[in-house]
Amino acid sequence: MRLYFAPQTRAIRPLIMFEELKVPYEIVPIDFKGGEHKSAEYKNIHPHGQLPALQDGTLTMFESVAICAYLANKFPDKRMAPALGTVERGMYYQWMFYSMAALEGFALDRERMKERFLVLDRALSGREFIVGNKITAADVMIGSGVIWLDARHHLLDDFPSLDAYAKRLIARPSFQRAFTPPSENAR
Repeated sequence: MRLYFAPQTRAIRPLIMFEELKVPYEIVPIDFKGGEHKSAEYKNIHPHGQLPALQDGTLTMFESVAICAYLANKFPDKRMAPALGTVERGMYYQWMFYSMAALEGFALDRERMKERFLVLDRALSGREFIVGNKITAADVMIGSGVIWLDARHHLLDDFPSLDAYAKRLIARPSFQRAFTPPSENAR
Protein backbone atom coordinates (compact mmCIF):
# COMPACT_ATOMS: atom_id res chain seq x y z
CA MET A 1 0.00 0.00 0.00
CA ARG A 2 1.24 3.44 -0.92
CA LEU A 3 0.30 6.59 1.01
CA TYR A 4 0.81 9.88 -0.81
CA PHE A 5 1.95 12.18 1.95
CA ALA A 6 3.05 15.69 2.80
CA PRO A 7 3.50 17.01 6.33
CA GLN A 8 0.86 19.28 7.83
CA THR A 9 -1.89 17.87 5.61
CA ARG A 10 -4.76 15.49 6.25
CA ALA A 11 -2.38 12.72 5.18
CA ILE A 12 -1.31 12.49 8.83
CA ARG A 13 -4.55 10.63 9.54
CA PRO A 14 -3.86 7.57 7.37
CA LEU A 15 -0.24 7.69 8.55
CA ILE A 16 -1.50 7.37 12.14
CA MET A 17 -3.74 4.49 11.03
CA PHE A 18 -0.84 2.64 9.39
CA GLU A 19 1.26 3.10 12.51
CA GLU A 20 -1.56 1.89 14.78
CA LEU A 21 -2.25 -1.09 12.51
CA LYS A 22 1.44 -2.01 12.29
CA VAL A 23 1.07 -3.19 8.69
CA PRO A 24 3.52 -2.59 5.84
CA TYR A 25 3.10 0.57 3.79
CA GLU A 26 5.13 2.93 1.69
CA ILE A 27 5.13 6.70 1.98
CA VAL A 28 5.26 8.52 -1.33
CA PRO A 29 6.33 12.06 -0.45
CA ILE A 30 4.62 14.83 -2.38
CA ASP A 31 6.32 18.23 -2.48
CA PHE A 32 3.24 20.22 -1.58
CA LYS A 33 5.09 23.52 -1.17
CA GLY A 34 6.81 22.96 -4.52
CA GLY A 35 3.47 22.35 -6.25
CA GLU A 36 3.96 18.66 -7.09
CA HIS A 37 0.34 18.04 -6.04
CA LYS A 38 -0.80 20.17 -9.00
CA SER A 39 1.03 18.06 -11.59
CA ALA A 40 -0.95 16.14 -14.19
CA GLU A 41 0.70 12.95 -12.96
CA TYR A 42 -0.51 13.44 -9.38
CA LYS A 43 -3.97 14.59 -10.50
CA ASN A 44 -4.35 11.15 -12.07
CA ILE A 45 -4.14 9.85 -8.50
CA HIS A 46 -6.15 12.58 -6.75
CA PRO A 47 -8.29 14.61 -9.17
CA HIS A 48 -8.25 17.70 -6.93
CA GLY A 49 -4.51 17.54 -6.33
CA GLN A 50 -4.96 17.26 -2.57
CA LEU A 51 -3.63 14.91 0.07
CA PRO A 52 -3.93 12.16 1.11
CA ALA A 53 -4.32 9.52 -1.53
CA LEU A 54 -3.90 5.79 -1.13
CA GLN A 55 -3.08 3.08 -3.62
CA ASP A 56 -3.74 -0.51 -2.65
CA GLY A 57 -3.31 -2.81 -5.61
CA THR A 58 -5.83 -1.70 -8.23
CA LEU A 59 -7.64 0.59 -5.77
CA THR A 60 -6.79 4.28 -5.73
CA MET A 61 -8.73 6.40 -3.27
CA PHE A 62 -8.68 9.77 -1.54
CA GLU A 63 -10.33 11.54 1.44
CA SER A 64 -8.75 10.90 4.82
CA VAL A 65 -11.89 9.64 6.57
CA ALA A 66 -12.60 7.18 3.73
CA ILE A 67 -9.00 5.93 3.77
CA CYS A 68 -9.03 5.47 7.56
CA ALA A 69 -12.36 3.62 7.44
CA TYR A 70 -11.07 1.44 4.59
CA LEU A 71 -7.90 0.55 6.51
CA ALA A 72 -9.89 -0.26 9.67
CA ASN A 73 -12.13 -2.59 7.66
CA LYS A 74 -9.25 -4.13 5.66
CA PHE A 75 -7.59 -5.32 8.87
CA PRO A 76 -10.51 -6.36 11.12
CA ASP A 77 -8.19 -8.39 13.37
CA LYS A 78 -6.57 -5.10 14.46
CA ARG A 79 -9.94 -3.93 15.87
CA MET A 80 -9.66 -0.31 14.76
CA ALA A 81 -13.43 -0.33 14.20
CA PRO A 82 -16.11 -1.79 16.48
CA ALA A 83 -17.98 -4.89 15.33
CA LEU A 84 -20.68 -4.43 12.69
CA GLY A 85 -24.22 -4.17 14.00
CA THR A 86 -23.21 -2.97 17.48
CA VAL A 87 -24.13 0.22 19.27
CA GLU A 88 -20.41 1.02 19.34
CA ARG A 89 -20.29 0.78 15.52
CA GLY A 90 -23.09 3.34 15.31
CA MET A 91 -21.22 5.72 17.60
CA TYR A 92 -18.04 5.07 15.62
CA TYR A 93 -19.79 6.25 12.44
CA GLN A 94 -21.14 9.28 14.25
CA TRP A 95 -17.69 10.41 15.41
CA MET A 96 -16.01 9.60 12.09
CA PHE A 97 -18.43 11.88 10.24
CA TYR A 98 -18.47 14.45 13.04
CA SER A 99 -14.71 14.85 12.66
CA MET A 100 -15.13 16.23 9.16
CA ALA A 101 -18.57 17.84 9.14
CA ALA A 102 -18.84 19.40 12.57
CA LEU A 103 -15.31 19.62 13.91
CA GLU A 104 -13.22 20.51 10.87
CA GLY A 105 -16.12 22.20 9.13
CA PHE A 106 -15.95 25.11 11.57
CA ALA A 107 -12.19 25.40 11.92
CA LEU A 108 -12.18 29.13 11.22
CA ASP A 109 -14.99 30.06 13.63
CA ARG A 110 -13.58 30.21 17.18
CA GLU A 111 -16.97 30.36 18.90
CA ARG A 112 -18.26 27.34 17.02
CA MET A 113 -15.01 25.54 17.79
CA LYS A 114 -15.71 26.09 21.49
CA GLU A 115 -19.16 24.52 21.01
CA ARG A 116 -17.62 21.50 19.27
CA PHE A 117 -14.90 21.15 21.88
CA LEU A 118 -17.56 21.25 24.63
CA VAL A 119 -19.49 18.41 22.93
CA LEU A 120 -16.29 16.36 22.71
CA ASP A 121 -15.28 17.24 26.29
CA ARG A 122 -18.61 15.92 27.56
CA ALA A 123 -18.42 12.80 25.38
CA LEU A 124 -14.94 12.03 26.72
CA SER A 125 -15.71 12.67 30.38
CA GLY A 126 -14.59 9.54 32.24
CA ARG A 127 -13.52 7.85 29.00
CA GLU A 128 -10.12 7.08 27.53
CA PHE A 129 -11.34 6.87 23.91
CA ILE A 130 -14.28 8.30 21.98
CA VAL A 131 -15.89 4.86 21.38
CA GLY A 132 -15.41 1.75 23.48
CA ASN A 133 -12.34 0.93 25.54
CA LYS A 134 -9.61 0.97 22.87
CA ILE A 135 -8.40 3.28 20.15
CA THR A 136 -10.33 3.18 16.87
CA ALA A 137 -10.19 5.04 13.58
CA ALA A 138 -12.69 7.48 15.14
CA ASP A 139 -9.97 8.50 17.62
CA VAL A 140 -7.54 8.98 14.74
CA MET A 141 -10.01 11.33 13.06
CA ILE A 142 -11.24 13.19 16.16
CA GLY A 143 -7.84 13.26 17.89
CA SER A 144 -5.87 14.51 14.90
CA GLY A 145 -8.49 17.18 14.30
CA VAL A 146 -8.47 18.33 17.92
CA ILE A 147 -4.67 18.46 18.04
CA TRP A 148 -4.48 20.37 14.75
CA LEU A 149 -7.23 22.81 15.74
CA ASP A 150 -5.82 23.42 19.21
CA ALA A 151 -2.46 24.34 17.68
CA ARG A 152 -4.30 27.18 15.92
CA HIS A 153 -6.93 28.20 18.49
CA HIS A 154 -5.42 27.16 21.87
CA LEU A 155 -8.72 26.13 23.43
CA LEU A 156 -7.94 22.89 25.26
CA ASP A 157 -7.21 24.52 28.61
CA ASP A 158 -10.96 25.16 28.94
CA PHE A 159 -11.88 21.50 28.27
CA PRO A 160 -10.16 19.17 30.76
CA SER A 161 -11.47 15.83 29.45
CA LEU A 162 -10.67 16.74 25.85
CA ASP A 163 -7.27 18.10 26.88
CA ALA A 164 -6.41 14.85 28.69
CA TYR A 165 -7.60 12.87 25.64
CA ALA A 166 -5.43 14.90 23.27
CA LYS A 167 -2.41 14.45 25.55
CA ARG A 168 -2.98 10.68 25.70
CA LEU A 169 -3.17 10.47 21.93
CA ILE A 170 -0.17 12.68 21.20
CA ALA A 171 1.87 10.49 23.58
CA ARG A 172 1.17 7.47 21.33
CA PRO A 173 4.00 6.59 18.93
CA SER A 174 1.58 6.69 15.97
CA PHE A 175 0.61 10.30 16.65
CA GLN A 176 4.20 11.29 17.43
CA ARG A 177 5.30 9.94 14.06
CA ALA A 178 2.53 11.78 12.21
CA PHE A 179 3.17 15.09 13.92
CA THR A 180 6.99 14.91 13.68
CA PRO A 181 8.69 17.39 11.32
CA PRO A 182 9.43 15.76 7.94
CA SER A 183 13.23 15.80 8.32
CA GLU A 184 12.81 13.60 11.39
CA ASN A 185 10.05 11.48 9.82
CA ALA A 186 12.11 9.48 7.32
CA ARG A 187 11.31 5.79 7.16
